[in-house]
Amino acid sequence: MVQQSEALASDPRDAILEAAAWCFMERGFSATSIDDIARQLSATKGMVYHYFDSKAELFFEIHHRAMDALLDEVTPLASADMPASQRFSEMAHRYVRTLILTRHYQRTVSEAVQMLLRSSTTETQRQQLTSLQARRNQCEGLFLSVLEQGIEEGSMRARRPRVAIKPVFGAMNSVINWYHPRDHETPEQLDHLVREVVDVALQGVMRTG
Repeated sequence: MVQQSEALASDPRDAILEAAAWCFMERGFSATSIDDIARQLSATKGMVYHYFDSKAELFFEIHHRAMDALLDEVTPLASADMPASQRFSEMAHRYVRTLILTRHYQRTVSEAVQMLLRSSTTETQRQQLTSLQARRNQCEGLFLSVLEQGIEEGSMRARRPRVAIKPVFGAMNSVINWYHPRDHETPEQLDHLVREVVDVALQGVMRTG
């Protein structure tokens, strides 16, 4: 993790979001207070409130950043000039790698969405949740579109593509729940892990032989 004192001096808003994401991942969204985030930053609670009005606002910004990271990686590939099955596989590799590299943001999203849906929310927050869900659907829709193209090409398979895409995402998204970086993990080891996850996630929709 980047030294928080340096990040706080250069870009306070980003530093607060980064600290909040780590706190939410390690302690849970509900159990984390603004005081906890301030302590993580070695800053005052007032500084956090200067940039963000509430934990909910922090969550929504973290969710946007989490989705930005994923969409920035997969969107260009969805229309790349290559066979659909190759595009789908490359999108999956980029998606899983990004989940791992931004897992403190992704884990926050996974937990906090459910928490907010169960709790009382304001009209503004409900609108935010609707907007964020639309972005998640957009990401899934990119994969679905390429899967349907792959079926037309004969390189991919699914009796019901809109159903088949769900377990693909379930397998890929699971990495944020069990992955923990190992001491001295090399880029090659991370690449191997990403390939393993993708191989399992895609085995039901890829034709072989």
